Amino acid sequence: MNDIQNILNAIFPFVERLLKEYGEFYPLSCAVNLNQEIEHILLEENEDDDCPASASVIDELKKVLYSRKDDFLAVAIFYDVELKEEETSAIAVFVEHKEEELAYTFYFPYELINNDLILGESWKVVNEREIFED
Repeated sequence: MNDIQNILNAIFPFVERLLKEYGEFYPLSCAVNLNQEIEHILLEENEDDDCPASASVIDELKKVLYSRKDDFLAVAIFYDVELKEEETSAIAVFVEHKEEELAYTFYFPYELINNDLILGESWKVVNEREIFED
């Protein structure tokens, strides 16, 4: 899980900055490659749709990660969600590691108050693997 922690440590400050500056962010992804370096995963620009739905961006990121899964030790997708049951916004981070049997989604609830990002207590949900599935 050190690879996943390294991703969180490297990318979370960027996500926090996006939230402070724009109040939201589009889904983004990165991975730890076989050299244990963090690699940003970029999608091709779609000239027909300059404002795609977040769900379609997440689906496309998962397709790219799956197609390159042999290049990675761990992957993560960061996205902004509204959690109706908890009545809060949250940074969601879907993570998988090649050596783990399960995937996880971490939720980091937040509030933006006067451009300050206030994080609440986080939790995780266990998911089925989607990228490194056998």
